[in-house]
Amino acid sequence: MRNRILTVTGILLAVGIVLYIIGVRSTKLHISVAAEPVVCLGGARATLETCASGFPITNSLITTLIVLAIIIVAILAGTRGMQMIPRGFQNVLEVMVEAFYNFAQSVDRRNVAKFFPFCASAFFFILVSNVIGLVPGVGSIGVCVPTAEHKETAIVAPVADVTMAEEPAGASDFFASWPLACEKGTTLVPYLRAPSADLNVTLAWALISVGLIQYFGFQALGLGYLTKFFNFREGFMAALVGILELISEFVRIIAFAFRLFGNIFAGEVILVVMAFLFPYLLPAPFYAFELFVAFMQALIFSVLSLVFMSLATEAHGGHESHGHGETAAHS
Repeated sequence: MRNRILTVTGILLAVGIVLYIIGVRSTKLHISVAAEPVVCLGGARATLETCASGFPITNSLITTLIVLAIIIVAILAGTRGMQMIPRGFQNVLEVMVEAFYNFAQSVDRRNVAKFFPFCASAFFFILVSNVIGLVPGVGSIGVCVPTAEHKETAIVAPVADVTMAEEPAGASDFFASWPLACEKGTTLVPYLRAPSADLNVTLAWALISVGLIQYFGFQALGLGYLTKFFNFREGFMAALVGILELISEFVRIIAFAFRLFGNIFAGEVILVVMAFLFPYLLPAPFYAFELFVAFMQALIFSVLSLVFMSLATEAHGGHESHGHGETAAHS
């Protein structure tokens, strides 16, 4: 089996080298940090990344709707005709949900019922969002936008675009003459883009997560939750630590948003660059690694949210929590 795999890999690599040498490759490379509008509803495009007027329907927004549709369809398919002894797709869904629920229970058994809905939703949404960005066609099929018309405004755009606007002298794109290929002087704006590769999406998740952390903190401890940040009774060091804790709450928003965005966007950039340098087999190992990153980033975001929510409900300095009259100390 091993020899067969190595033989097939060697043949594919040899064929790829031959195709690369005779010029069967693309010389166009387009990378955009910001999600690009596919359509400007009721308006016109200003740059590759912005609309001059109207409502921008970005490629990440379209993909987000597709991700939501996939999740809803999966839930409906898995819960239709539920049985006590699960089978088929219901069994798959129950295994996934139960595994995450048991893990959440191990972190905070007492509050798992409150934390689980958001953390599980975040995990599955981000996981599907990350994986869908690796589906062939996402990021490579779209509309061709004339670069020259938007070149001047693109320079002053708030987000830098590292588009290779002009092809190097002598370079020829093998696929330029193919049907539906973008002509010279145009740039591909893909129809779809992974939602996690759009900073707006990851920032929204970060704001919701940190907002819920504060909400659960106040719910468990009442106004006593503020002593975590404003503790002036226990000396200067305690007050300083409290202020640092307050700052860390705001920094947490940036960390949540940029960790997820940075990892997923960087992964897409690596795949694009590898495909640009040598499109035959070279992206394959990076593709497998990005599948691992997609899962890990979804898990990290949801687990960190879970842990921070649990910590927020713990009383500071051994004070008792409000609400149910229970001590907030984690059992």
